[in-house]
Amino acid sequence: MEYVIGVDIGGTFTDCVILDSNGKLSIGKALSTPHDFAVGVVDALENGAANLGLTGVEELLRSTRLFFHACTVADNTLITRTGARTALVVTGGFPDTFLMMRGDVTHGLTEAEASHVAALEKPEPLAPRSLTEEVQGRIDYRGSVLIDVDVQQIEEVAGRLAAKGVESVAVCLLWSIANNAHEKAVADVVHRRHPGIHVSCSSDVAPFLGEYERTATTIFNAYIGPRIASYLRNLQQGLADRGLGSDPLVMQAYGGMLGIEAASQRAIGALESGPAAGVVGSKFIGDLIGEPNVLAADMGGTTFKVSLVRQGVIERDYQPVFERYRILAPKIWVASIGAGGGSIAWIDRASGLLKVGPQGAGAAPGPVAYGVGGTEPTVCDADVALGYLNPDYFLGGRLALKKDAAVAAIEERIAGPLGMTVTEAASGIFRIINAHMSDLIRRCTVERGQDPREFTMVAIGGSAPAHASRCALQLGMRKVVIPLTASVHAATGLISADVTYEYGMSDHVVAPFDPGRLNAGFDTLRTRAAADLATAGFRDGGTEMLRSVDMRYRYQVNEINVPIPGRGPLGDADLEQLYARFDDLYEQSFGQGAGYPEAGREMLSLRVTAIGKLARPAVHRSEAAPGDAREARKGTRAAHFEEHGDFVATDVYDFDRLSPGASLAGPAIIETPVTTIVVNPNDRAEMDEFRNIVIHIGP
Repeated sequence: MEYVIGVDIGGTFTDCVILDSNGKLSIGKALSTPHDFAVGVVDALENGAANLGLTGVEELLRSTRLFFHACTVADNTLITRTGARTALVVTGGFPDTFLMMRGDVTHGLTEAEASHVAALEKPEPLAPRSLTEEVQGRIDYRGSVLIDVDVQQIEEVAGRLAAKGVESVAVCLLWSIANNAHEKAVADVVHRRHPGIHVSCSSDVAPFLGEYERTATTIFNAYIGPRIASYLRNLQQGLADRGLGSDPLVMQAYGGMLGIEAASQRAIGALESGPAAGVVGSKFIGDLIGEPNVLAADMGGTTFKVSLVRQGVIERDYQPVFERYRILAPKIWVASIGAGGGSIAWIDRASGLLKVGPQGAGAAPGPVAYGVGGTEPTVCDADVALGYLNPDYFLGGRLALKKDAAVAAIEERIAGPLGMTVTEAASGIFRIINAHMSDLIRRCTVERGQDPREFTMVAIGGSAPAHASRCALQLGMRKVVIPLTASVHAATGLISADVTYEYGMSDHVVAPFDPGRLNAGFDTLRTRAAADLATAGFRDGGTEMLRSVDMRYRYQVNEINVPIPGRGPLGDADLEQLYARFDDLYEQSFGQGAGYPEAGREMLSLRVTAIGKLARPAVHRSEAAPGDAREARKGTRAAHFEEHGDFVATDVYDFDRLSPGASLAGPAIIETPVTTIVVNPNDRAEMDEFRNIVIHIGP
């Protein structure tokens, strides 16, 4: 038997999905280990191997053909500010580009923060002014060298930075996107004189217009690069020592995979790679069940994340914001808030009102019910108190929840001070977190011109199956799908992804475009793509290259990425179709009537996505036979539902004993080894041919 494995490190749990050569899916799960994330990876593999009946990790890895990985190392490095000591090298006379930022300083702020923006300070720079060095030399916008660089000066700059203990250098020189010779000269000197210093060049990381954004992107890459490289190479060696015969592939935030070396060089792609994997997995589920419009609702232990798949296409963000800095690294569009199973319930001293989140208990100390040191009541504790979670079957019985401790914490911290019963307080926590989730979904759909009722919700993450149906009801959505791998769904996205490289180049032109100019630009990008795919082992077929351009109306700021179908050279007729496609996409994104063709159109960038297809078994499909779920019934448990205003005897079902086609009516609870699914009154659930639970909302 051969296996394909995906492992995703989350804030609370490390998840593992294993696909065998017969198309059968198995899962593993373990607590994340922030002190050394590789430990949690091995623990999750150990659990997955045990679920397969194997002797251990070594037996599993020796039979593994493909190993995919997504991790939070980049995110944690950025959040905790534990990255490399980073310097910035710029063109002489431009040392403050990064510090000046853009005029609009509200990007990345909450509504409350933006309303008091005058009282805020700029974020602490990852490359401080004291570590910014200038080198002489100038290249113009056409790529012509006006003043050559002085190698001796570069050597002096490198020496000063090394003496200051710099670990990583970001090199961002003017117009390197037109001619990168000067950046390469700086990199060559640093590598030659100080080989232990990591170097990131803007012409490699972000070859696009926008001096501030390009600089920010390069600094981010330099800041997290050494930490990512160290972690990935150590993990690679550790897995190889345990029997893995192939190199791991690492998920990128834009939804594709890269090898260890490529992922280490372009470390910025690892930021939010876990959520990206979850969206890829949600599209995968949508493709399986024939749902082109998917709303991925991911609720884990720390956050709640929402993303959209429209007509089978995942939405992307080509200028995301991290830590209030706008960068030029494409990623899957994901909106998130601090709303997870570990979100802490608290009382606002000023108003005396009950609040939930955004702060969370994380993996340590965790919810009170975990019994590992947590003292603040969380959403998970409320779910226990309301009867949704089985204290004796959490994680399939591997972690016994302490219901009495959870109830006592809610009583002490919430119910007592507010003059409520524990049930009222727990129900309040449950309803507040659901309202936060529904509000985020509205912002991601209604406020962006989309109707949530036209989407199928795919509820993923360990906590989502207990809450998703309530949110769907509030939003008027009619169907919720809880995948077989819901609590480890990002890992499912990993095993369904392909090796993918992203390329781009700025080329600012006003319509009508010259087809020859576009064809020449795409040929340049495709030549680079073909070389990288060949290096990754894709030489004889099994590849795909997708073209697109970033466009906007003249004198406006909102850019839209417009796909270009086909592979052949572009002609005038193709460009007319491109203009029309842009107009349609613009109105889809910003509302009917928002387009303004009379202003003219302009192109900002060309992009190529190069995909190396990975062969993997198809997921096993079972024949679904209509029937009820009586044989899977485990008994009843008292659970609280708003419709009844009290606890009611609720049927509890064993997921593993349900058969495809079996259906059941709410109120009900379905227990799986890794999550708990709550079916509310008036809803009906059924298991489909892929063993997903499909909940139909309302009578």
